[in-house]
Formats: sequence, C-alpha cells, structure tokens
Amino acid sequence: MTSGIDFTYKYAFPSGLMPANDHGRPYLSLATCDSNHEKPYFFDGKMRHPRIFGDMLVTLSDVVRTHYFLPSPGELDPVLTSNESLLRLEGFSGCCGVYARVDLPAESFDGNCHGRGTTNVDFNTPMRNALMRLRENDDVSFSVGQDEVALTKGELKSVEKKVKLPLRWIKGFSEVQAYQPRLELAMEVSASDALRFIRSLPKSAKPKMPSYVVSAGRALRLSQRPAKGAVQILGTHRVKTIEPLLPRAKTLKIWHDPNNGTSAWEVCYVVGSFFLMISPEVYRGFSGEGQALSQLSTPPDDKLIAQVRAQLKWQSEINANEIAKTLNLPVETVNGALAVLGTRGLAGFDINKAQYFHRELPFDMSKVEAMQPRLKNARKLIEKGLVDKISTAEQMPIYAISGTGIIHRVELRDKGDHCTCPWFSRYQGKRGPCKHILAANIVEHTESSE
Repeated sequence: MTSGIDFTYKYAFPSGLMPANDHGRPYLSLATCDSNHEKPYFFDGKMRHPRIFGDMLVTLSDVVRTHYFLPSPGELDPVLTSNESLLRLEGFSGCCGVYARVDLPAESFDGNCHGRGTTNVDFNTPMRNALMRLRENDDVSFSVGQDEVALTKGELKSVEKKVKLPLRWIKGFSEVQAYQPRLELAMEVSASDALRFIRSLPKSAKPKMPSYVVSAGRALRLSQRPAKGAVQILGTHRVKTIEPLLPRAKTLKIWHDPNNGTSAWEVCYVVGSFFLMISPEVYRGFSGEGQALSQLSTPPDDKLIAQVRAQLKWQSEINANEIAKTLNLPVETVNGALAVLGTRGLAGFDINKAQYFHRELPFDMSKVEAMQPRLKNARKLIEKGLVDKISTAEQMPIYAISGTGIIHRVELRDKGDHCTCPWFSRYQGKRGPCKHILAANIVEHTESSE
C-alpha cells in the first residue's frame, strides 16, 4: 500500500464550460483551492488560441490520470501558479515517473490578472470533455477561480474530493527541481518531423531494454545502440503522450541528462509550451531518485535561506544576480539557497530561462526531509559515532564509516564523491548519494562551518 497524507480538495464549484456570459460567449472556468481551502481568484479574460489551450490541458490531464506501469489511474488534481507574466500548471503521473508542465504566457490571453499565488485546480471529466471540444475559432472566455460575488448569482454546487496524497508525489516535486538544472538541449526539430517520429514509436517497450533517439539530418530516428549525442528512452509509451500536441505546434526540443538517462520533451507553440519529463526507467519514479538529498543534507544557514525567500515575489524568473546584489551575497550562495527552496516546494525551475520561478506548493512540504530514508539513516550513523575522518589527501577529505561487519571508505571529491558500499557500486551516483556519502558531507559541512 502506498503511504500518503489524507488530503481534501475543496472547490466552490466544479470546473467546466459555463453557459454564455453577459458578452454572449461561453465561459471556461477552472475552480481553485489552496492548502488553506480558500478559493483564490486569479484571472479572467479571453483565450487567443482555444484549441491549443485545450490540447495542452487535456494532455496534462492524461498525465495526472495515468499510472505508466500499473492499471491504477491517479486521482490527483494539478497545481497552478499565477502571476502577471504567465499561468503555469504542473502535475505528476500516478507512478511519479512522468512530470508535466503547461506554460501559458500573458500573450495567450486577452484579460486581467487578479492575483499571484499557487493553487490546486479541479480537473473533472466534464471539464476535460469541454476542453476536447474547443476549436481554434471559438470565442471562449476563461477564468481561474471566480469572484465570490459572481458565485452568488448561479446555482453552482461546491465540490469536495478526499484523496490519499502520496508522499512520493510530494517528493517528486522536490526532486525534479534538482534534475532540471542538469538537463542539456540535445536536439530541436520541426513539429512535423517530430510528429512522424513520435507516431513511429512502439506503444510499449520492454522496460529493461533502452532505445536511443538519434538525429538524422532534420529528422529523428530510433536506434537500439547508444551513440554520441543520443537520448536514451526507457518506455516509449511515455513519450507518445505528447503526440496529440504536435499537429499545431511549432517545434520540439529534446533535453537530456547523459549521466543518468533522464529526458525532457518540450512542445513549443508560437505562444506557450508543454514540458514532459520522464524518469530514467519506467519503474523508477522521480520521488525515489535522491537528487535533492545533497541540498537537504547540507543546506545553507537558515537565516540566509530566509533572506533569499523574502526576495521571492511570485516572479516567473528569479534573477539570482539581483538578489545577490540586494543581499550583498555571492551569486553561488543565492543559487544554493534557491536550490534548497526548490526542494521545499517554494521554487520551480525553467530550463529555457535557466532560472528558478517562485511558486509555493499548496500542500505541506515540511515533511520532505522526514520522507527521505537515506538522509535519516545518514544522521543515525553520525549519532552513533560511526563516521570518522581519517585523512585529507590533496584537499580530498576521506572518511571511514562503520557498517555491518565492514568499514566503508568515502572520498569527498571535487568531481564527484565516491563510496565503497554496494549502493554506490550499483548506481554510481545516478540515483543520488548513498547514506555514507551523505553522512560524510554532513560532518564535513559541520566542521567547515565551525
């Protein structure tokens, strides 16, 4: 049974396509609810590209409703962040191995922003059906939340959804922020070339047999052999999720981390984009990867993190250089604090801008560290006095850490830490640091701070 937190979505009304408003056009309204069960009112206006908007939200709905290796659909609502520059919607698949985000810049709408913040959004079946019926020439108004006064005029009923919010779903949000800064742009092709390639992919693949995307002129092809610049895929059915988006798109960007096999598929439109990120293996959710553990184990000083957090004002692009000047701090220190805030659900990362953006996830992220067994085990090693520094060779600290009938050697290297334990031997750091490396880093960080 998947562990989770009892959570209740409370919406003042169900999302859906409402009858024609005072201006004579139908109204697509997304119901909102944050962690305090308020009903924030963020936006109202008119969609400039209704069909593209509908396609992206339906595909996001597909992701959050899907478990990519078990027949058990997810029942969680995505998260929306609003500011003057854009609307962003994010969500995870039921297996936490697929992360999806829709970016809708201000040019996507004619309308007004009424607030900044992050909220859950009601994604129900009638709303999904309404999105699928949108056409490019439709004259459709759009709102995120509704003015409380407006609600008194109708007969809309409140909606309450009780769910078990999986801990791994919450952990996934912290992990993807650690992954994204490492992604590199591998390929960019036209949407038509991308569509031909995506349609050629098998609907399913043996999970333990990777395939590789390689560039062939202006086109893409699938290979069974690794090659320089190739992008690894495990589970081609996960990538096929973006197929419905490509007929009206402009280009497809493919990002990857060649060191661990993570890839991201960004469908770009004239205005707006859809970002799909898949884990290295079908059975591996982002929640268990441990890429955020380094930031969690040796975070900057709490006072410094609080100073940086105070500079966050729902920016769609957080300028670390400006914050560094304001606080009289090194840029590297500010970026380190932003990375920690990302693991705590207070910042996301935009790989195109190579910058964080401010959003506060509408559920309790204080439990993130408590949900990290490797980090808890590392602290136990320290508490039991099992971590000993034995030397510093060429500015490389070396630790001996007692295990069950064995002593593990940890070397804290500039180009990547190393441990002699079976976990490290198996994954070579691709799934984050082992508990021994974490313990050594915590001790080293404590010593250097004294």
